[in-house]
Amino acid sequence: MSKVVHMEKGPIGKTLLLFALPVLISQVLQELYNITDCAIVGHFAGGLSLAATGIAGLLLSVFINFFIGFSSGVSVVTGRLFGKYDYPGLKKTINSVMRLTILTGIIVTVLTSALTGLLLKALNCPEEVVAPASLYLHICAFGLSAQLIYNVGAAILRSLGDTRAPLMCFFFSCITNLTLDILFVIVLKMGIAGAATATLISQWLLAVMIFVRLKGLGEECSLELRGEHLSLKELLDILRTGIPAGLQALFMSISSLLLQTCINSFGPAAVAGMTCYAKLEGLVYFPAFSYGIALTGFVGQNYGAGRMDRIQEAVRISNRLMWAVIMPLSLIVAFASPVLLRVFTNDPDIIFNAHEALIWNMPPYVIYAMNQVYLGAIKGKGRTFYPMICTLICYSIFRVLWCNALIPVFNTMIVVYLSYDVSFFLMLFMLLPVYRSEFFMRQGDGAFVSLCRKQQRKLSDIIT
Repeated sequence: MSKVVHMEKGPIGKTLLLFALPVLISQVLQELYNITDCAIVGHFAGGLSLAATGIAGLLLSVFINFFIGFSSGVSVVTGRLFGKYDYPGLKKTINSVMRLTILTGIIVTVLTSALTGLLLKALNCPEEVVAPASLYLHICAFGLSAQLIYNVGAAILRSLGDTRAPLMCFFFSCITNLTLDILFVIVLKMGIAGAATATLISQWLLAVMIFVRLKGLGEECSLELRGEHLSLKELLDILRTGIPAGLQALFMSISSLLLQTCINSFGPAAVAGMTCYAKLEGLVYFPAFSYGIALTGFVGQNYGAGRMDRIQEAVRISNRLMWAVIMPLSLIVAFASPVLLRVFTNDPDIIFNAHEALIWNMPPYVIYAMNQVYLGAIKGKGRTFYPMICTLICYSIFRVLWCNALIPVFNTMIVVYLSYDVSFFLMLFMLLPVYRSEFFMRQGDGAFVSLCRKQQRKLSDIIT
């Protein structure tokens, strides 16, 4: 338990930054690895393999993003229990959730492997890309269980204030993946199958490491698969928080899949261009997204302790940080893209499509970053249903309707780019009123907060 941190006390800015920084580093590390992996595939396996990994990656991201969203919902529950010092309840929750995670991972793996062909057909995948994309999907499907174990386990650790262990586990996994990429793709010339195999091995290494960390938390809340577990009612209460959070992320992935059918109609160069765009976008997307995840854990603990004042200040600090970091970073990525894109390919058509996407989408990206701050805060309080609805409306329904209505008229990829930009502002418009109503005290809230603080002081005295 020496590495876990109670975040309901101490300097807000410093505590939040120290908590969020390892999450940010791990996500940036993820994207740097993705860029390197993409470059290896693009240069040593060819353009079709690059397009295949992009389309297969979109399908895999449907499941992975659900895992990430679901795990953030679980972290709300575990963070709140940790903030209340309810270690027996926390231990039972960890045991039950991890058992459910293992079972779910097995089911998802079987379904994905069986439905690979139908999924690619539904995406209107270009014929020449179907075979390599199918091969990549079949191999990577066996890593979905590992991805689920890692994401849920890492989210639990982050909710306890331990962001260093997931970072170190992920670092070793990335080094393994990169080493195997070089061996399988460049040295052994296994092509896209080698890239998929390297990913599969590194994912299971990551799952094992995070599992070991959960087992070593200490007697108070360490993982014991055969230990005491929650009742069905208690487990359903967790699912009511976790599933909407998972669906929120799932809707974003479904939106990307539906938009991919529009992108595919512009040809393989557009598909590969959007693959390269997504890799560079990740340099901005993952810091903002991961910061929202970190903020969810911070809010969960502080809400459990009744510290609304700390939550409000944390959100203000977070928004200032988004403008100070994400805004300049997005502009650098956009205007340096002609040079950066040559890391992936020398094909002028692919570079043109990717550069155009970055120029249209990067400047307003700070609005997306602010949305992640408000989403993280709202979910941290346990309100996961409303963020799910916002994501469904703004990132799924709106984008798809926009593209389907305007592409037949204008027949340009700019329509796709604008669907992202406008949806960012629409989401912000929907989130702001709910954030203010949830976190700024109304009549009667003061008594509740005062009572929570008294209970917190009593618990601290007992522990001391």
